[in-house]
Amino acid sequence: MVSALAAAVRNENVRRVEFAWGASIAAEWAHFVALGVFAYQQGGTAAVGVAGLVRLLPAGIVAPLAAPLGDRFRRERFLLTMTLIGAAALAGSAVAALADQRALVFVLAGVVGLSSTLTRPALQALLPSLARTPEELIASNGATSTIESLGTLVGPLLAGVLVSLGNVWLVFAVGAVTLLGGAALFARVRVNTRIDLSAGTRESVSRMIAIGLRTVVRTPRTRLVIGLTFAQTFVRGCLNVLIVVAAFRILHGGAAAVGYLTAAIGVGGLIGAMGAMTLGGRRLAAPFGLSLVFWGVPIVLIAPRPYFAAAILLLAIVGAANSVEDVAVFTLLQRIIPDEMLTRILGLVWGLAMGGVAIGSIVAPAVVNAIGPRPAFVLVGSILPLLTLIVYRRLVEIDRAVPPPAALELIDRVPMFAPLSIATKERIASNLISVPVRAGEVVIQSGDRGDRFYLVGAGELDIDADGRHSTARSADYFGEIALLRDVPRTATVKAAVDSQLYALQRDDFLVAVTGHSAARAAGEAVADARLAGQGSQEADLPA
Repeated sequence: MVSALAAAVRNENVRRVEFAWGASIAAEWAHFVALGVFAYQQGGTAAVGVAGLVRLLPAGIVAPLAAPLGDRFRRERFLLTMTLIGAAALAGSAVAALADQRALVFVLAGVVGLSSTLTRPALQALLPSLARTPEELIASNGATSTIESLGTLVGPLLAGVLVSLGNVWLVFAVGAVTLLGGAALFARVRVNTRIDLSAGTRESVSRMIAIGLRTVVRTPRTRLVIGLTFAQTFVRGCLNVLIVVAAFRILHGGAAAVGYLTAAIGVGGLIGAMGAMTLGGRRLAAPFGLSLVFWGVPIVLIAPRPYFAAAILLLAIVGAANSVEDVAVFTLLQRIIPDEMLTRILGLVWGLAMGGVAIGSIVAPAVVNAIGPRPAFVLVGSILPLLTLIVYRRLVEIDRAVPPPAALELIDRVPMFAPLSIATKERIASNLISVPVRAGEVVIQSGDRGDRFYLVGAGELDIDADGRHSTARSADYFGEIALLRDVPRTATVKAAVDSQLYALQRDDFLVAVTGHSAARAAGEAVADARLAGQGSQEADLPA
């Protein structure tokens, strides 16, 4: 964890983004705690549910429309705008809370929820344009996850201290100042290289959403994972309310206890984030299912053990399970959703997630009023373990589609693919076409159009580039120059012995390489180095 943070902060722009993200997530969770306390003090359990609904429902509606925005605006400016909007909403919330204007505090909570929701996908999309090396990109992604867990810890702790010293308006005011600091950092971010993301996205937003919805409905594996994710966010919305209820009605800890209980989830999240880094990205269905079980069981156990220390420990377990669940879900969705659909479907997932939390927030008070606080914990905590038990066999079938390790090892040895995430590499491996060739068979012919990129799994091939001969063997690759430079093949490749090749179609190759700044730079470096060694010949030679 420490090494990931250190590697990320060496890049000045990444450092600014990560610290701004830390300010954003801390302010978001401080606002969550203060809003819950304010609502409970104003109208009891029902008001807490209403606050959760108005905080997240606008985000749930708008999030499906957010995905195309990253294709149409500069992401660093979009992040700056969202952060300033959030800061203004928190400042307004402080004034409204001082004036005891509950309705205005609730309305502004919706604005805060919307700005924080739109920040997440834009931040994730910006990092690949800032990282200078594959190692920096990996470190940046790890730092983002770690900082989110830290923010989930620091924000509620800060809120707990501030509400015990003064009033909730002070939490809102400090949150506004924190976001202004984040906005100042975003304003100094400079993107030196940029990929044109607007090409191929001329469809209307409504049509993109409709196609994404049809894809989810018609793909059982995608539908299953998204359905379980929605269930988890529903339970999270219920838990947000139940934490407030537990603090006041079960544990008798008062307003500050809300912050400390929520911070326990952040502590567990840090531990879970370190554990999630060991998943490896290959067999994820079982960890996903287990994380859902450990999401629910601790909630059940809070009811018969109404002790503050026990509740802290149990909620830390929930936080650890949440980190593992986040990593597993993200990678599973990247694995099973077609690349051309990924952005819009993730937008739908964000919308469903916010909607699930909002619905859970409004349902939980009704459950508490109907059956009491302790039975409500048992009922809500049972949802995810029971669902997991019902669908577990279908869930683990998803792992059967994971590419074999040998294919991923071949891909890892290609410099152009090295900067990509494990999920993207798995998509590439899934798209590889097995091409067995016999001795003497021509694989590519000089002068032909470049239609495929090739990796050598086994065997030996002769490369004839205008009389210059070389040999490609296991783990070599060839064919990228014709694709990257859009020139005809200037070499003939023939199998010297029976060989096993793997081919990646032109479009799949170009999407993977040119759609990622570090991968594109690596590809251009490979092409330049090969062409420099060939003089004036633009031939496709092996690695």
